[in-house]
Amino acid sequence: MGGLDDILNRRTPSVWDRFLASPILFLAKSVSTLTTKSLPPHPSVADPASLLSKHTRLVCISDTHSTHASQPLLPEGDILIHAGDLTHSGTFAELDDALNWLSAQPHPIKIFIAGNHDAGLANAFERDRLLSKHPGLLYLEDEEATVEVRGRSLRVYGSPRMPKHGDWPFQYPRIAASASHSTVWSSIPSSTDILVTHGPPISHLDCDGLGCAALLNALWRIRPSVHVFGHVHAGRGVERVVWGRAQRAYEGVCRGRGWLGLVKLIWWVVLERGWMLVGRAQDKGTILVNAAAVGGLRDDRRLGAIVVDI
Repeated sequence: MGGLDDILNRRTPSVWDRFLASPILFLAKSVSTLTTKSLPPHPSVADPASLLSKHTRLVCISDTHSTHASQPLLPEGDILIHAGDLTHSGTFAELDDALNWLSAQPHPIKIFIAGNHDAGLANAFERDRLLSKHPGLLYLEDEEATVEVRGRSLRVYGSPRMPKHGDWPFQYPRIAASASHSTVWSSIPSSTDILVTHGPPISHLDCDGLGCAALLNALWRIRPSVHVFGHVHAGRGVERVVWGRAQRAYEGVCRGRGWLGLVKLIWWVVLERGWMLVGRAQDKGTILVNAAAVGGLRDDRRLGAIVVDI
């Protein structure tokens, strides 16, 4: 297990680290953000004290790895989402302790999925026994649910699946970045508002390549309002993706199309910014949230939740 942990739990790279690792990719990421800066104001990482009644507040957390007791207090919100790896070893006792903590939170709706460290949830008997002890929690495993918040219906789909690396539960064969589709994520309804997975999509908050290409392809089809995940601790953060030509060009650079790909990206960014300035309608985009709650070289930092308003 150490090999995967060493990859996923490495320290967050500095700006200089990212530039040295790949100047082209660093520039592509910097350029691609320009397509979102001119969009109308949209609450993403929210001020915990600024909730407007027309918004639904999501409190997002992942990868607590049995550190829940030492995490910062969770902010108030309408929906609490845990994107997996509640535990370190996935024993019944660890899971029960983590779910006791989750159940005790004051949020009206509490949703969680499993992560690769939560092996006990891969056993149907143990899973059912745990869930029977925590009836106030909504557990999703390759399934959807509709939740109601102040008269607003939101469709949530959750899955613990992730590309294979080592001998962990909830895995599937890694899909090549060039693959145009995959049946792994084909069951996600196109009407999904909130997508919760344990792992990230490739090229987004995944430390440049640890995410899943098939999941990114699914996002192009679904285009949810929010996608919450974790798994790659050093990728913690928030991005807003606009599903347009600039995004396609950015993904091309990530797949190794070099300086020519970067020139194409710059071209589409300039065009899309121009369209925004003249009022041409644009895709509203998706807020991507890597909510990993531990960080640092040896996961010694406790980072808490990320708050998003939609």
